[in-house]
Amino acid sequence: MTSTAIPARLQQMLQSSLQHVGSEQERQELSAVVLAVADAAWRGWIGQRTAEDNRQEHEFVVLDNFLRIAAGEPLTTTDKRAGIAFVFFHDAAFIHRITELEIRAAADEASRVRLLGLKAQQRERHMAEGAANAREVLPTVTSGGQPLLNATEIERCADLIARHDAWKLGQPWPLSDDRLALACVEADALWPLHPLGVLADLERPTETGVPTGDSGDPQQWQRLVANSSVTLREFRTNWDHLPADKCYGETIFRTAVGQEIYRSWAEFWRLG
Repeated sequence: MTSTAIPARLQQMLQSSLQHVGSEQERQELSAVVLAVADAAWRGWIGQRTAEDNRQEHEFVVLDNFLRIAAGEPLTTTDKRAGIAFVFFHDAAFIHRITELEIRAAADEASRVRLLGLKAQQRERHMAEGAANAREVLPTVTSGGQPLLNATEIERCADLIARHDAWKLGQPWPLSDDRLALACVEADALWPLHPLGVLADLERPTETGVPTGDSGDPQQWQRLVANSSVTLREFRTNWDHLPADKCYGETIFRTAVGQEIYRSWAEFWRLG
């Protein structure tokens, strides 16, 4: 890899993820995109990220999920280039998350409705600002003095960012015929089941400034994993009214590899 501000441990994660790309020629092309886009995101916001936002490893784990899922899908190299840009730019706009755990723990229905409304507002802003950031920054990511991604790839990335959390708002997006959107959304949705994703949830401070949970308490880990699993199953109903748009089993996943990764984590955490 060429010179980059990304720490060595995260560069190793990038290299490991690229091994999911079967063709050596395509791997070389995508490697250049991965490094340049990841470096731009690192310098722009990931390198300064705080616990209130997320762990710095988030995008690097999502990349691994994405390239694993993409390997099992009929995606073009152009699709994958746009997907890689999505991975590193989708969370560029910080929000203080209102989580499903908070909503489920609401004291009464009025509190729950209020939280749902605030969640919708913050997620819509998060997606819109993230898409705007991608449209502004990605044209400046260059190779040999030329933009690394073409206008079509940048717009595809921005469009994905503009809707990537829509499923968490109960919207039936993406549909099964958009395999790139599925790969991107599922790669991101798997993060809370990864040990680093669980740790991020435990470290994220509440409104009082204290961490959500005790990272030294196994029961706290299991509590957050179980909650994330409930979310992945609960929002499956987004697509129930679309008989031709079936999910695998009980989850939101509609790619074979996405479901396979989910089941692996479910077995790891003994979710049943």
